[in-house]
Amino acid sequence: MAKCFYNATLVLADRLLPNGWVLVDNGKIVRYGDGEVVSAEEMYDCKGEYLSPGFIDVHCHGGGGGSFAKLEFEDHEKALKMHLQHGLTAITPTPGTLDVEELKKLREIKEEVDRRSDLPHHLGYFMEGPMTLCQPHPDMQMGNGEIPVITPDKYVEGLKEGKDIINRLMAAPELEGGMELGRALVEAGITACMGHSNATFAEVEEAMKNGYSTVTHLYSVMSTVTRDMGFRRGGLVEAGLLLDDLDVEIICDGCHLPPELIKLAVKCKGYDKLMLVSDCGPLGGFPEGEYEVDFGPMKLTVYIEDGVCKPPARNCFLGSVATSDRLVRTVYKEAGVPLWGAVRMMTKTPARHCGYAGVKGEITIGADADLVTFDDNINVSAVWLKKEKVV
Repeated sequence: MAKCFYNATLVLADRLLPNGWVLVDNGKIVRYGDGEVVSAEEMYDCKGEYLSPGFIDVHCHGGGGGSFAKLEFEDHEKALKMHLQHGLTAITPTPGTLDVEELKKLREIKEEVDRRSDLPHHLGYFMEGPMTLCQPHPDMQMGNGEIPVITPDKYVEGLKEGKDIINRLMAAPELEGGMELGRALVEAGITACMGHSNATFAEVEEAMKNGYSTVTHLYSVMSTVTRDMGFRRGGLVEAGLLLDDLDVEIICDGCHLPPELIKLAVKCKGYDKLMLVSDCGPLGGFPEGEYEVDFGPMKLTVYIEDGVCKPPARNCFLGSVATSDRLVRTVYKEAGVPLWGAVRMMTKTPARHCGYAGVKGEITIGADADLVTFDDNINVSAVWLKKEKVV
């Protein structure tokens, strides 16, 4: 049954279209335009709000009390339902494991999510690590502080088991064995991301030749300008900003980055190479306060303060508690990016990055009818998954 959404300002990939309408049939967008509204069996009045593609988050660890690092469907469901309320319609959940038995369980969870029509679409997992593939976190006591060596035994069996359910994987390419891992990821059809890394600019260029194509949460836990006998050398931050072929994630919760750094990233990368990500943890959506959280390798007392999650030392951030609507709001309201540009970095760009160009993340003919309505403060009023209203 065809359905027409009308009386909306359409958020297209390159502009806003007032007095817009979208015609949907069999879960796909078949026509859109402005002015005179086409008729359909079902008519939905958007009441003058914005009608946008559903948001896509490619880096999210959980939310609503649920963690994607857990191996129970209920945890994943809890997080997915919370983010759905804020306009998220597709996601690459972020656990961080290559353990074969854990991957088998994660496969079962993904299959259950895929069977559900009331949950955001599962685009495959993003493995941020495991941390044995990354540099030690400078502000957290994780591991023994030794510099890891990336040996095939850490990833070969995991890639074999998980290559059809893993969309993206992060590592520090400068580590011994990192370049070999990049080539293995490309061979497995997995996007190779750089993060938690001390790579020099030259090492990033070498990593790109070996398959790495993405920078994880720009500015966070990565190298920047250093001095070598007085000579300044760029790091992963500068490479992410300067090298046009790199896709770049950016956490725009209003805490991790001030508006000027968001503006710099947008100016350098443009809307088609920059992706807004939440890096949201299990406490996403929770009020400020003290909480006990299981982060997988360790359990911590953490604090939600100033709109972000902090460890007891309060010397860094432990991901965020942000939702996708908050990311768009921050970029639009605080960094002054046009609304359509902010939305594009939360929709079309991550869709293309994950292999879903033209299928998700935009209002275009033939795309899935994953849609969201919101006001000028990005307060979400309704969400549809392939035209079925779920929020």
